[in-house]
Amino acid sequence: MKKHFYMLKTCLCAVGLGLLSSCSSDTEDALEATGTGLISFQVTTDTGFQTRAVSEADYKNLDNYTVQLFKDGSRLNEWKYTALPSELKVDAGTYHLKAFYGQDVAASTTSMYVEGVGEDVAVAANLETPTTLSVACKPACAKVVVDFDKENLDKYFSDYSVTFKTKALGSDSFVWTKTATDPVYLKVEQNESVTAVITGKYKDSSSADASIEKTYTLSPAGGLTLAVGIAGDATGSISLNITVDDKTNDIEQDIEVPSDWVTDETEE
Repeated sequence: MKKHFYMLKTCLCAVGLGLLSSCSSDTEDALEATGTGLISFQVTTDTGFQTRAVSEADYKNLDNYTVQLFKDGSRLNEWKYTALPSELKVDAGTYHLKAFYGQDVAASTTSMYVEGVGEDVAVAANLETPTTLSVACKPACAKVVVDFDKENLDKYFSDYSVTFKTKALGSDSFVWTKTATDPVYLKVEQNESVTAVITGKYKDSSSADASIEKTYTLSPAGGLTLAVGIAGDATGSISLNITVDDKTNDIEQDIEVPSDWVTDETEE
């Protein structure tokens, strides 16, 4: 009887230990899913824009950027890049970074918009090594320049301009006037068709206004330089003429932030 009791006691202890082990494992799994973890940050820029054009120097300085931390799609924190912590303790979950600089508008002559949205990354709890969240920034706009042949245009036209239409502009438009000189940064999608309408008002009031409509394919970080002048024929008739001007300085530069722009794109 004692022997049987001892064996029963031994079995009960084994079962108890098994249950204890199972509970301990479940508890550890729960802690792993609900505890805290460490993350670190890496903000970089896409250097694929080492092409023919002029640098916008302000966008080389990461200190100008704002960095946002998102958890499960909701914004959790925001810092200037200069205040970005080297590490941060967070609850376990899914996180991503967003970094940006400039004005997020459809068209601007004072600022271009550079943005990056990182991939979702699962951050586990109780890891000694921080999980790195990365984001690479690139322009969300295309750089457009109009080069008027003013000397010849002014002989025949009292006024002339180029009107641009994009998806981001919607029912609005951006008008490049005859006196404009600064580039315009147009927010565009990848391989977006952008319409440019060139108009001229003849000094001879009896002549109808001249107008040409062109369509170009533009993408973010792309660019377009239009040269607008005049064309004549054997009868002496004068009309507007537009070409893509690719007069550039073909020097590639090492850049820290996407700030080089191509100056010609596809005309449709």
